Amino acid sequence: MQGSGPPVGVAPHGQTGFRNFDHGAADLVLAAEFNASGTHLAVCSADHKIRVFAIDQDEDAWILMDQWRGHDAEISDASFLNPPLHLLWIGSSLGHAFGTIGDDNKFKLWREDPSQAPQSGRRFRCIFSQSPPNHVSYVSFNFKTVRHEVWLAIVSRDGLLSLLEPSESESLRTWKELDSIWPFGQHVRGSEPTFRLSLHQAEKPSYSAITAGLDPKAISLSLSAANSIKIFRATRSEDGNFQFYEVLELSAIHATINDVAWAPGSVRPYDLIAAACDDGCVRVYEITTPPPNTGRSSPPGHPDSAPSTKDRRNSSKIARHAPSGIGAGLAGYSRAEAVRNSNGGIRIPHSWKETAKLDHEGGSPVWRVRWTHEGEEKSGPVRFAACSQVTRECHCINKR
Repeated sequence: MQGSGPPVGVAPHGQTGFRNFDHGAADLVLAAEFNASGTHLAVCSADHKIRVFAIDQDEDAWILMDQWRGHDAEISDASFLNPPLHLLWIGSSLGHAFGTIGDDNKFKLWREDPSQAPQSGRRFRCIFSQSPPNHVSYVSFNFKTVRHEVWLAIVSRDGLLSLLEPSESESLRTWKELDSIWPFGQHVRGSEPTFRLSLHQAEKPSYSAITAGLDPKAISLSLSAANSIKIFRATRSEDGNFQFYEVLELSAIHATINDVAWAPGSVRPYDLIAAACDDGCVRVYEITTPPPNTGRSSPPGHPDSAPSTKDRRNSSKIARHAPSGIGAGLAGYSRAEAVRNSNGGIRIPHSWKETAKLDHEGGSPVWRVRWTHEGEEKSGPVRFAACSQVTRECHCINKR
C-alpha cells in the first residue's frame, strides 16, 4: 500500500541502525506505535493529531498515509506511557486498526478504510468510542488477539479494571464488558497511583500453569500501581463471560513502577514480567506455578518470597474492610466501593522471584519497557527494550 506523500526517513546509502525522520508534527510527539508486522507506524503529538505512516520497501522510507485530529484534549504522553494519550495496534489478522486514549476521557478505536484516498483526513475512521463510567480518564490499556478473537483490558484513573470483547469480531463496532473489578480499591481524585497493565500475548498460558490445573484458555494480566504488581488470571464463568481472579501480588518492590510488560510465549516453564522503575532499574520477575506437592517458597519476609495464602486472605480482609471517613480519604479509598476479593476462584499456587535487576545508564527513571520475540518460540531469544524519557536512550537486552 503506497501513500502519496513524500518519503521521510530515507537512510543514506549503507547506513544501518537507528535513524531520524521528519514526522511533520507541529508540536511534541507523545506516542508512537508500530503494528504487528512493522509496516505501519502511528504517531500522536501534543497538537491532538494522529499521523499514520507506511513503510515503502523500495525506497526504504516511511510514507505519510494520513493525519487527523484524534482527541479533543491536550496530549502530554508518549507511546504506551501514561495518558493523556496511549495507543496500540490490534493484531494484523484483524486488519489495520489501533486504539487511543486521551485526556478527553475517551477510548477510541480506529480502523483503516482503503476506499478513502491517502492524506484525505478520512483514511482511518473511529469505529468505536467509550468513556469510563465515573467521568475520569483511562490511563492504560492492552489488546490480546488469538486468531480472530480479540480482548481489550483497560484501566481508568480511579482504578477500575475492565475486560471487553467485541460483539462481532469482524466489525469491532460494538463491544461488551465481560468483567470489571477494583484491584487496588477505588481511588479518590488526587490519590490515584500510576496504573499500568500488560496482557500475556500468547494463545495459552505457560505449560507449567496448564499442568498445575489452569484453564488453557485463561487470559493472564499484570497490573502495577505504585510499587506493587498484581497478577490476574481470567477464566470463563458459567454464564460464558470471563472473570478476573487475583493469584499473586509482588509487593516487596522498593521503587515506583512506571510500566510493566509480560513476555510473550508459553513454552517456558515460567512467565517473565519486566518492570520499568523510577530508580533507574529494570527488574525482571519470574512467575512459576509449581504443583501443590512440590511448591517451594522463599523464607517469610524475603524479597523473593510470594505472599502466603494466609497473608493474601488477610490482605483481602483488610481491603474489604477499607477505612471510612477521613481514613478512607487518606488511604485513597472510596466508601462507595469495596475491593472485590478475587483470590478464591483459582486455587493454583503461584510464586515469584526477582531474576534480574538491570541498571539504566545514568540512573534516570525508566519509563517504558517492551518485549520482542525473535525466531521460533522454542529456540529464539526473548528480548526487551527499556527506554528513559529523561536521557532519551533505549537499550535492548537478551533473555534466553
